[in-house]
Amino acid sequence: MPASVVIAPAASSVGSAEAPVRLVRGGRGCPVCGERRCPVPADCANEYANRSWGACDDCAGSGYDTTGFDIWCPVCVGTGTVEV
Repeated sequence: MPASVVIAPAASSVGSAEAPVRLVRGGRGCPVCGERRCPVPADCANEYANRSWGACDDCAGSGYDTTGFDIWCPVCVGTGTVEV
């Protein structure tokens, strides 16, 4: 998985101290909603904790596409897990 990049915002004349922005490139999808960034992460975490999950049969749990057409497995969206 590619490393994240931390970018510090340019200093402004106003003097506000902004926190660095973390950019995630090529991120894997959420196993619950399938999005790279969950709209409501707490709900997805709760759903994930309350369901049974197993390794994806198509990618054998690696999360990578074995057909060579995509980076991430189209079945598990790169998470490596599917609902049982």
